[in-house]
Amino acid sequence: MAGESETEANQPRQSPIKGILWMAIAAVFFSISVGLVRQLSETIDAFEQTLWRQVIGTIILLPYAWKLGLKGMKTRQLGTNLIRNTAGYIGISFSFLSITLIPMADTVALQLTLPLFTLVFAIIILGERVGRHRLIATMIGIAGALVILRPGLVEISLGMMVALIASASFGISDTLVRRLSRTDTTTLIVFYGFALQIPIAAVVAAFNWVTPSLSDWPWLIALGLVSFAAQWSLAHSFVLAEASLVSPVLFLRLPMVAAIGFFFFAQVPDIWTGVGAVIIFAATYYSARREAKIHRARTAAD
Repeated sequence: MAGESETEANQPRQSPIKGILWMAIAAVFFSISVGLVRQLSETIDAFEQTLWRQVIGTIILLPYAWKLGLKGMKTRQLGTNLIRNTAGYIGISFSFLSITLIPMADTVALQLTLPLFTLVFAIIILGERVGRHRLIATMIGIAGALVILRPGLVEISLGMMVALIASASFGISDTLVRRLSRTDTTTLIVFYGFALQIPIAAVVAAFNWVTPSLSDWPWLIALGLVSFAAQWSLAHSFVLAEASLVSPVLFLRLPMVAAIGFFFFAQVPDIWTGVGAVIIFAATYYSARREAKIHRARTAAD
């Protein structure tokens, strides 16, 4: 019991406002990373980009790991880390791949379903109680995704399906971050999030390996730095507040990525992408507002 008390004492106090702010910062860095992936895709494929992203992030955190030593770097949830990072690798690599297959705004719009996937997996994995408002939000969010996909009216492309698989995988990964935060620090979660994905990323990248040129390295290093900042901000946000509350903040990515796509890559978003994104946002915002109201009621009751 003493160990449990010590663990709880080492964890940051819950702060919904700070959690939302850190998620907004994560959204900015994630948006920049999308532009970097698109730029690099001209010479290096998505799977090799994923490998270099993980390698650079791990290098950044090596001084921290060295300082703590083997004992300090020991996670109390190795199995959860392995599952989380398998899902995380699929999410990252498929997200990068979708950016090369469809317009960036479409990729981000479809991945706005992430909070809905997070909600579903939070129920399944964490045992969070589900209310009617969550079911309503999920159904509306699915309707928004269907507006973007428009099955039967337009052909559902490979890029669209890849983006949805990435979103579902991120939903599993983000939900497990919440579980990991019960025992592990934010930086430890982020370190394993980079390091444990390197072996599988190396194997997959080897199938279409291209040695980066001198001109590629500034972009790769920038991608690694920005991705590290995004992952750290994301993990810290989940430590500070419930996933169902802070996940909708990632909707900020859509206008930012749309602007990057327009100004740097001459990509103009489809009108239906915007309509579907608004529907998904409305569903997630409704769910988040209801969650906040329930949280306030419980806090007042305590």
